[in-house]
Amino acid sequence: MALDAVVEDILATSKAKVAEINAETEQEVARILNEARERAAEIKSEKEGEADSAVEALERRVISSAHLQVKRAELNVRKDLMEETRKKLIEEVADLPEKKNEELIKEIVKPYNLKEMKVKSAKKDEALVSSLAPNYVGTVDAAGGVVIESEDGSMSYDHTYETLASEAFSKSMKDVSKILFG
Repeated sequence: MALDAVVEDILATSKAKVAEINAETEQEVARILNEARERAAEIKSEKEGEADSAVEALERRVISSAHLQVKRAELNVRKDLMEETRKKLIEEVADLPEKKNEELIKEIVKPYNLKEMKVKSAKKDEALVSSLAPNYVGTVDAAGGVVIESEDGSMSYDHTYETLASEAFSKSMKDVSKILFG
């Protein structure tokens, strides 16, 4: 019996040791699983944050692009309106009454010594300008006004109504834009 007691004592000790090892193993497994769950939650949180940041960045780019497209469209409409206004100005100047047109041309050529210059005019102003300029050389394709050149052609002054209107329009573009668009 003594042997049986020793065997039972060894078995009991072994069973206790096995139970202790199993308990330690279960604790280790639980600890590893907890760490894995925590790490998985951290990774998930990081990835969600990255995804949220990527979505926000994409939203900002899309919104910025939409604003840019709206600005471009608005600028194109403004440009078209400004061009239409410029054309209307040229039409108005081209349709001046004869007396006003004559006064304007005389005012344009006044600073020049026409005896030393070659002068061209719009077809409609040919009779008037040829009477004012001894060196009248022909017509230019214009709604009105004159082109004055030095004898050697080194200097040229374009005083056609289109050029004068465009220069005046360019100088006052800010004011015109303010009137048209507020």
